[in-house]
Amino acid sequence: MFFRPKPLKAFQRALGKYKVLLAEEDRLTYSFDVTSHRATPDLVVLAESAEDILTTVHFALDEGYFITPRGAGTGMSGGSVPLKNGIVISTERMNRILEFNPDDRFMIVEPGVITADIQAEAARHGLFYPPDPSSYKVSSIGGNVAENAGGLRCVKYGTTKHYVLGLEFVTSRGELCCTGSLQKTVDTPDLTPLLIGSEGTLGIITRIMLKLIEAPQTSGTMRIIFPTLELAGNSVSEIMAAGIVPAICELMDKSVLDAITEYAGTQLPEKTEALLLIEIDGTPEEVKLGLSQVEELCRNRQALEIQSTRDAKEAEGLWKLRRAISPSLARIAAGKINEDVCVPRSKLPDLLVEAQKIAAKYKLRIPCFGHAGDGNIHINVMFNPEDSLEKQRALQAVEDVFRKVVRMGGSISGEHGIGIVKQNYMKLQMSPGEMQTLKLIKEAFDPDNIFNPGKIFPE
Repeated sequence: MFFRPKPLKAFQRALGKYKVLLAEEDRLTYSFDVTSHRATPDLVVLAESAEDILTTVHFALDEGYFITPRGAGTGMSGGSVPLKNGIVISTERMNRILEFNPDDRFMIVEPGVITADIQAEAARHGLFYPPDPSSYKVSSIGGNVAENAGGLRCVKYGTTKHYVLGLEFVTSRGELCCTGSLQKTVDTPDLTPLLIGSEGTLGIITRIMLKLIEAPQTSGTMRIIFPTLELAGNSVSEIMAAGIVPAICELMDKSVLDAITEYAGTQLPEKTEALLLIEIDGTPEEVKLGLSQVEELCRNRQALEIQSTRDAKEAEGLWKLRRAISPSLARIAAGKINEDVCVPRSKLPDLLVEAQKIAAKYKLRIPCFGHAGDGNIHINVMFNPEDSLEKQRALQAVEDVFRKVVRMGGSISGEHGIGIVKQNYMKLQMSPGEMQTLKLIKEAFDPDNIFNPGKIFPE
């Protein structure tokens, strides 16, 4: 680490010394996310306002340092790891709800607001913010926007991008710009769609305007057990084809269920090979009808067992299996590569079958679960990180999965982003021309490549 003393001291005075972290132990805290990637920044800024970010960007430009934006650090693609060192700008202290308008159904927030707090504030006024990544209790909205986070409810309600009305962001030239509904003029292009999912490579988000919707009146939950994966996957396709749109439609394969049984001692029917967890929401009449229709369809698909409830406490019991997945898989192996692939719903049964073929080929366990309603499945390749040969087999298995997904017309990432972990696989999905277009967009926003370098594009 080397900063020229005079500019650094001037920067600390301008920003406030308590916002600038230089100690090694502090910098190490901001060197990682949920992935195994590590890189220690030279300096960490705990920004409390857009002005703090502007000051930091000008300092970085003057001194020639890269900048990595960071929210809560819950990302699963290495997006907030400062690969080129430099400066990490953390927005964790920018955690205020700046404006809430229940009548017009919008909220303006800073990027450090926790997703669960947005949901709770909306709910207090009978409104609903649907996006719900699994980390919603700890992840921040800025990170959700940067990754276009999904979640359990995206089958019916969509992902984060469907609820962002406008953004304020700091450019790579140290200017403050607004997009969408936060723009002061209506005759300029709306850059919002470009910034959502850009993983901090185009600008640093400082304000977010979110759309809220009317909260559903009630909901009902079903746990449905099948004797084969194919029957479960085909049931999902039939449910959607019948015009029934569940709020949530989660699938677990036998490998996941075996892990849960070993961990929690849960008893399931002897021939269980797959399980669906489905939630229907809406008016009481819509929920009653939806539950009835789903039950009829699944019984026709040879469901072994169907449990259904409209009672919130009973529903919690049905969801215990889903919540037990992560701790259950952690007991199988110390190493896990969790890939969030996405395929057309009609290809879901094929993907699950292919995943098990790949597991057999490489002699690894590959439990699969996820958001079956929109074809977004988590493929978990389990391995022993101390065994270099087994780790190599795990990486080969991941590449095989990606190749199968692309051939099925799917995507190598449904909600986690590209970051570091998937950048070398981008060529499987995108043509050289498409990659060049993305690079040109990056160059237009950030010609000197100071924002989050080393991400998305293979080097």
